Amino acid sequence: MDDAISALLDLSGRTAVVTGAATGIGEGIARTLTAAGAHVVVADVDLVGAERVADDIGGEAAEMDVTDPEACARVLSTVGERIDVLVNNAGSFHEAGSILDQSVESWHRSVDVNLAGLFHCSKPVATRMVSQGGGGSIVNIASVDGVLPCLGTGYDSAKAAAIHFTRSLAVDLAPHSIRVNAVSPGVVPTPTLDRMHAGEIEHFWPADSSTTGLMGPLMKQRSANVPIGRRGTPDDIAHAVLFLVSDAASYVIGQNLTVDGGWTLV
Repeated sequence: MDDAISALLDLSGRTAVVTGAATGIGEGIARTLTAAGAHVVVADVDLVGAERVADDIGGEAAEMDVTDPEACARVLSTVGERIDVLVNNAGSFHEAGSILDQSVESWHRSVDVNLAGLFHCSKPVATRMVSQGGGGSIVNIASVDGVLPCLGTGYDSAKAAAIHFTRSLAVDLAPHSIRVNAVSPGVVPTPTLDRMHAGEIEHFWPADSSTTGLMGPLMKQRSANVPIGRRGTPDDIAHAVLFLVSDAASYVIGQNLTVDGGWTLV
């Protein structure tokens, strides 16, 4: 392979912060960016999990709750010598279900972690990137549920807003050479989902929920018939993120890269 092509994906000398990186997709992203040469800060509300991943990849762990703007500002204003990449991966689908069952508090929790968290993390990082100069890259992990409704009005709406937040932030920060894009994963099994299905932790979908079209026959059929014939993996998402934060995507801003094996096509 031509060295110039390999260099496009080389993140050596750059520092990346990945939120929600103690497990699942976030962990996969942290490992891939490390493999590309970046020094990765594994940020998560689960400090034990963050330390496990950070120790394994030679990175740095940081305890941070993305719903707490003061904590985000404190951590992201000081961690690392500089920040070149931010991956806003932290999110939660635990507030899924019918609006007939969902409380106001549940709605706000979903919006706080899946949308407000993007602002809480992007603001201090963008401020720091502008101050340090040299541009940077921000990738927001949205969801196919922000394109086609599936899990619940809180989660689906927050993820749809995350996609448009990406577009707005991309225009906002373009003059500073800070590129902002999004990745929308499709069906990707994670340890949390596996533990739910095994009954180890409470399932996000209430057992006695009201009748709803969400997660109904149409949604289940779509999830069971992914055109490419398989479910996704954290690596599938991580590779898309690597492309977007690398020099190979230097002219890409404000895009939502759907990585779903064709889920949104059927």
